[in-house]
Amino acid sequence: MNHRGSRRTGRRAAALVTPVSLLLALFAALAAAPAVTGSGAMVVVASTEAAPVGKTPDALPKVVPDANRAIITLTAVTPTVVAPGDEVVIRGTLTAPASGPLTGPSLRVVLGTADLTQRAAIDAWSRGTTAAAGRELVSTPVGSVAAGQTKPFTVTLPAGKVRSTEAFAPLPISIEVDQEGATVPTGVTRTFLAWQQRKEYVPLQLAAVLPVTLDPELDLFSRNTATREAAWRRTIGPDSRIRRIVDGTKGTPVTLAVDPSVFGPDTGLPAPTKAPSATATTPTGSSTDAGTPTSPSPTQTGQADSVTALSDQLAAQLRGHSLWALPYADADLAATVTVDPTNSLMRHLVNRSSIVDATVGEKTRRDIAWPVDGLLPPGRERGLKTLFSATTVRKPAGIVVNEQAVTSSTAYTPTARRVTASGTPLLAYDERLSALLPNRSEATPVLSTQRFLAETLVLVRERPGTPRSVLLAAPRTYDPDESGLASFLATATNVPWLQPVDASSLLARGGGDKPVPAQVPARPVPSDAPPPTLTAARLRLMAAQRETLLRVATVLEDGEAFARTYGELLDELASVRWRYEPEAWTTLANSVIADTRAATSAIRVVGRTVNFLAENGTLQVTVENGLDYAVDDIRLRLEPTNPRLQVVEQPGPITIGPGSKTNVPVRIRAVAAGRADIRAYLTTSDGTPIGSPAVIPVTANPIDGTIYWVGGILVGLVLLAGVARTIWRGTSRIDEIGDIDVLEGDLEDASAAPPAGQAGDSGSEAFDEPSGASRDETTSGARPGSATHERAKRDDEA
Repeated sequence: MNHRGSRRTGRRAAALVTPVSLLLALFAALAAAPAVTGSGAMVVVASTEAAPVGKTPDALPKVVPDANRAIITLTAVTPTVVAPGDEVVIRGTLTAPASGPLTGPSLRVVLGTADLTQRAAIDAWSRGTTAAAGRELVSTPVGSVAAGQTKPFTVTLPAGKVRSTEAFAPLPISIEVDQEGATVPTGVTRTFLAWQQRKEYVPLQLAAVLPVTLDPELDLFSRNTATREAAWRRTIGPDSRIRRIVDGTKGTPVTLAVDPSVFGPDTGLPAPTKAPSATATTPTGSSTDAGTPTSPSPTQTGQADSVTALSDQLAAQLRGHSLWALPYADADLAATVTVDPTNSLMRHLVNRSSIVDATVGEKTRRDIAWPVDGLLPPGRERGLKTLFSATTVRKPAGIVVNEQAVTSSTAYTPTARRVTASGTPLLAYDERLSALLPNRSEATPVLSTQRFLAETLVLVRERPGTPRSVLLAAPRTYDPDESGLASFLATATNVPWLQPVDASSLLARGGGDKPVPAQVPARPVPSDAPPPTLTAARLRLMAAQRETLLRVATVLEDGEAFARTYGELLDELASVRWRYEPEAWTTLANSVIADTRAATSAIRVVGRTVNFLAENGTLQVTVENGLDYAVDDIRLRLEPTNPRLQVVEQPGPITIGPGSKTNVPVRIRAVAAGRADIRAYLTTSDGTPIGSPAVIPVTANPIDGTIYWVGGILVGLVLLAGVARTIWRGTSRIDEIGDIDVLEGDLEDASAAPPAGQAGDSGSEAFDEPSGASRDETTSGARPGSATHERAKRDDEA
C-alpha cells in the first residue's frame, strides 16, 4: 500500500469537507446551548445521536437497563473537594427502563439533610431509593429517552449553591428522575460531595496493598502448547486483570503483593533439553488429553518465547512500584499454619518468594504474611512464626489482618497499626473502605470514589486531632478497570485530609501514629475467602511427594531439571487461588500427583522368581530406569526375609542410562533349603530409599558339602573292594585266554599251507615232525599248559 498517497488523498478529502463540518458544528453549538433553569443551574443534555466533543457513543458507560426503573450513572463530579463559592459540575447518563420510554422526564439534584457523622449513616444514605428530603439544587427537563436507551447529561451548579456551616464534612446528594405525571421518582442515585472550608484535623495516613496473583485457570498448566500459551496471554498479557492492576497503580504509592508464579514456571532457570520417555507407563488416573492439565514435559516446562516476552514485560511494568513478595504460588498460609506449621513444602514456597527480587531486579519485602481469610485466630501467630523460622525469611515482620478480626466494640475506628500481645506488628485493613476500590462490575468509578471521600471524612471527624492510619487491601480476585483504578487513586491521594504512605511504613516504629494492641472481636468475624482446599492429609501428601522428588533428583545427572519439571505443578497445588475453584484443584491434583508418582517410581527393581541350586552363588537382579534422565550412583540393597538366605556382599554403585536396564550381580549364600523372599530396593549414596522396590521369591535347594564327602568315601570304598577282590581270587579268568599273537600266527600258517593231496616236496615236509618235538606241540601248535593245549590232549586221548 502507498501510505503517502493515502495521506495526500485524506488531506484533499478533509479540505473538501471542512466548510461543511464548520457549518454542522455551528448548528450543533446552537442546538446545544445551555438551558437556564429557574433555579439558576445550567443543564446540558446531548441526544443519543450526538456525543460530547472528543468522545464517541462507544465512550458512554455500558449500562444494562432495568425493567421498570430509570438508571442514573455518574461519569464525573468536579471539583473533587468543594469549597465555598465553587461551581459544581455533575456529568452522567440517563438510561430509560426496558419496559418503556422516559417521556418528558425532569432531573433534579437535592442536598439531603442526613447527619453524616457516623459511618453507619453513610450506609443508610447510600441505600436510599426514594425521594430525599432537603434543599433542591437543580430541577430541569432533560428530554425524552427511548425505552432501554441511554442519554448523557451535564449539570452545572452555580457558585454558592453548595454550602455548609461545617469546617469539613461529607454532604449527601440525591439525583432523581421524575417522569411526567408521576408522583414518585422513576430513578434515584444517592452520592456525596466532599466539603471543606477550613482544615481542622490531622490528616489520615492512607496506605493500600493490592495482590498480583494468578487466576484459578487450569489452562495455564495444559500440556497443549497453544492452549497453555493462550491462557498465559489472557493472564499476564495486555489488558489482563494483572496488567490492569499494575498499570492502574503506576506512579502511586500503592504496594503490590506479587505472587512469584505470575512470571511463569521455571523463572530464572534454564529450560531442560531432555524429553520424557515415550515408553514410560502412564499411571492410572493421569490423562494424556491435549487439554487436560498435567505435569508438563521438560521441554514444555521451558517457557515459549511468547510467554517469556509477556513475563519480561510484566517484570518491567513492576519496576518502580513498591513491592511485597508473597510465597510462591501465593501459598495458603491460613490453611497450613493451623494444621501443619512445619510443612516442608510450605517452607519451600516461602523461600521461593525470592524469585520476585531476581526477576524484577529490585529489592522487595518478603517478610509480610498475608493470610487470605484476614483472620487471626488463636495459634495463628505462633504457627506463622514456626513456619517462617526454618526459612530464609526467619520470621514475619508483620501480618495483614481484617481490622474487624482484631477490634472489639469501639466508638471510633482505630488506627491500622496494631500489635499482638507478643509484639508482632499487625497491619489491619479497613474492610469497608477496601470494598470501595473500583472494579469492572461498576459502570464507572465515580460513585465508589465519592463514597470513599465521604467515608474518610467521617473517619477524620471521629478523632480529628488524633494521628491515625488506614489501610486498603483488595481481595485476591480483585479485577479493576485500569483507567477507573487510576482515577480513583488519583482522587484519593490528592485530598487534603489523606496523606498517602507506603504500606511498609506502617510497620516502622516512632511517629505520632502508635500501634494499638489487638483485641478479641465481640462477635465472630467471617472469613474474607471461601473455605480452604488444603487439609492436613493433602498437605502431608504434597510434602511427601516433594521429598520423593528431591530424593530421586539427587541420583540423576540432570536432577535440577527433573525436580523443576515435576515440582512446579506440585507447588501450584498449595495456592490460595484454588479456594475460589475447588473442583479445578481436584482435577489438577489428581493429574499432578499421579504423574509425580509415576516419575518417582520409574526407577525400579524388576521382581522375578529364582531357583537357587547352590550353597554359594551369584543372584542376578534387574534394575530398570524408565526416566529420560541418566541415573548415577544409586545403590541396590537386598534384605532376605528368612535366615535361610544370606547376602554375602551388597553390590556397589550403579549407573543406568536413560530408558534402559541393567543386571546387578549379588553374592548370596543358602543356609538351608526352602522358600525365602528377598526384599530388593534402591537408595541414594547416603542410604535414602528411592524408586520402586520389589520382592524376589527365591527357592533355595543348596547341595551340602557333606554330600561331597560321603560321595568321595563311597567311591574310595568301591575302589578298595575291587582291589581286594582281585587279590583274594588270584589270576583273573582273562589270563586263560590264549595268546592272541600265537593264534594269529597259527592262522596265518594254516592259510599258507598247500591243499591236501598236492604233490611236491614242500607238501611232504609240512607233515614231517620236527626233531625232538613232542606230540603235543606238533599236533596242536598250542603252548603246553594252556587251555587249548589241554583240550587238544583230551581229544588225542579220546
